[in-house]
Amino acid sequence: MEQPYIVLKGQISLDFLKKRNFTGSCKEMRYNLFIKDGQLTAATYPQPYCWECTPEEQKTYQTFETSKEGLEEAIAWLNEAYEVYAAKV
Repeated sequence: MEQPYIVLKGQISLDFLKKRNFTGSCKEMRYNLFIKDGQLTAATYPQPYCWECTPEEQKTYQTFETSKEGLEEAIAWLNEAYEVYAAKV
């Protein structure tokens, strides 16, 4: 990966995620970041539907430590997931 596709620096924080989910998209891949049961979770899913309307079997999850480093790792994972997703499309 030469340059990240998803750059969230200054747009998201752990304090924000403790209160609500953060959703976004990168071309045809959508993503969701949230904290559940004390763990930071990143998830990807395809368009065209929103998170709530996308079937569970179409979602891919990865958990991370709830820390600044964990958030950075989650964003890096989203970028890696996008590379895999883009190669399939």
